[in-house]
Amino acid sequence: MLNFLFFFIIFFLVIGLIIISTVWGFLRSIFNLGKRNNSATQEHQSQGFEQPTAKSKIFDKKEGEYVDFEEIEEEK
Repeated sequence: MLNFLFFFIIFFLVIGLIIISTVWGFLRSIFNLGKRNNSATQEHQSQGFEQPTAKSKIFDKKEGEYVDFEEIEEEK
């Protein structure tokens, strides 16, 4: 009898914890609780990296260079 009662107490505690964690996760997703502000996170991350100053393209030896396109009309 005592084992049966102990089993039900543990069972309801586990079910209760699952329900509470589900409700808490749902509330966090609705109200964004426990999450950082994205702009503050991006600002913090961008401080550690410097933007490259050179705007020239670097070509690999396997790649060709870009050339201006000229359309040539053919006579029919």
